[in-house]
Amino acid sequence: MRGMIFALSLFTAALMPVARAVEAPAAGAVSDAASPEQNTAPRGYRTLRLGTVQGGSSAAYALSPNGKAAGYVGFDIEGRFRPALFAAGREPRVIHTDGPGSASGVNGLGEVVGWFQQGDRTEAFRWKFNTITTLPSLGGGSSYATAINARSEIVGWSQALSSGERHAVYWYGSTLIDLGTWGGLAAEATAINRRGDIVGYREVEIDGRRVKQGVRQLKGRKPQLLRIPEGYIGLVPKAINDNGDIAGHMYGSFGEVLGSEGFLLVGNNYSKMNEQSGYTTYGLGLNNYREVSGYRDNFTSDPRDRGRVWRHRGQTIVGLDGLPSARNTGWWALGAAYAINDNGVVVGVGQWGAVDARTVEAYMLVPRE
Repeated sequence: MRGMIFALSLFTAALMPVARAVEAPAAGAVSDAASPEQNTAPRGYRTLRLGTVQGGSSAAYALSPNGKAAGYVGFDIEGRFRPALFAAGREPRVIHTDGPGSASGVNGLGEVVGWFQQGDRTEAFRWKFNTITTLPSLGGGSSYATAINARSEIVGWSQALSSGERHAVYWYGSTLIDLGTWGGLAAEATAINRRGDIVGYREVEIDGRRVKQGVRQLKGRKPQLLRIPEGYIGLVPKAINDNGDIAGHMYGSFGEVLGSEGFLLVGNNYSKMNEQSGYTTYGLGLNNYREVSGYRDNFTSDPRDRGRVWRHRGQTIVGLDGLPSARNTGWWALGAAYAINDNGVVVGVGQWGAVDARTVEAYMLVPRE
């Protein structure tokens, strides 16, 4: 059932801060220095298939602290795919939305959030105890839930039907709070941590070009524009941990596709997710030990996305695509690593099977004890 949308001003004190003019923090340095963060997988990984339905495809995009994963499964159904909840050693649990969709967030309570298609628009949803709730939107426009934390706070975006602009939004229960565009042309909230701190980005036009700028909105505070390091024009946060560290990607004049580099932001210091020269990298997940999961883009390979975990602020690279535990159990390559938790468990999507019979499947990497 749709909840009532309340004006932001009524809930500022109790729930979230007002989305006012964005403030920029003081400048800091881009740092490549290593740090003594814990290695959560010192003995390597066990590589697990999270399963498919009817022999179709699957992918895992989110991971809870206690090892629940969420994403989608593709099978013989109208629209071809549906959101799904995964657990190691079990069949995928299909979330039967009214149209095709996918999950993008899951918490330790087993609450799943995501989106599904309804006609020409998408609708954000929350799934809990086998019940699907469609989350309220801004005037009936498209909406998309990107993440949920341990307190059941949800973030994402919703499209204002009158203007067509995407606004960053926050949901709690049946209440929708419009965070606005953070001073830009459009905005999306991409992640929320246990405290309720939110990250995302706004879109602005600079010299006739639309670029993305990172925004951090701490619980109870005004939104803050993240400094973009020299040499880059755009920055997209994708994850925030409980310490307030942020991971994502930043890009230069070549654009997001050809010019991105994954980053970790600790305090006001950026560390780049190192790779061989000429490759683009993307940070997607982040745990409290400052380990970043993501991928390197191999433009001419199949799959293009090659899974990575970066440790020690980007100085230590773990190439997931060539793990012996994966190759020895039938995986062709492990692609993008979308999430990593504090136990070092990693989930993502890869290709499994022989060259002439490969399938796209969700994977889970579990550190060996």
